[in-house]
Amino acid sequence: MLCSDLNWLPTSLFKGITYPKVVFEEDEQQDYGGYYEHGSGILTIVSSDTDASTIAHELAHYIQDIESRVGPGSCWEVQGTYEDSINQYFWSQPTEMEALLFEFKYANNWLNDWWLRKLVLNQ
Repeated sequence: MLCSDLNWLPTSLFKGITYPKVVFEEDEQQDYGGYYEHGSGILTIVSSDTDASTIAHELAHYIQDIESRVGPGSCWEVQGTYEDSINQYFWSQPTEMEALLFEFKYANNWLNDWWLRKLVLNQ
C-alpha cells in the first residue's frame, strides 16, 4: 500500500494540529525507510517502502515535535549483536520507543510486530 496521504488514520490524531506533508524520495538503497526532520512539517518516505508503518512511525515524530516532546537523539550504532543494539536503542530512546508503539498500533504488520516482540521486548 503506497500512501501519499494520511486519510487512512483516525482524524482524532490530528485534532488541533495541521496535517504534515508526505513526500516520497527515490529509492537509492538507503539504510532507512523514511524520516521526519523536526520543524519541517514534512514526512519523507522512501518510495520503495510501500508499507504504511513507516508513515505512521514518522507521523509519531511529527506529533512529538508539535507537542514539544522531542528529546535529545542519539546516533544509531551497532554494539554487540544487531539484536542487542536494537533493544538498547529503543529502550534508551523514549521518542523512538513511542514511535514504534504508535506504528504498531496504527499500522500493524509482521515486521513491526517482530521488531517489537523479538528485538525490543525479547519475547
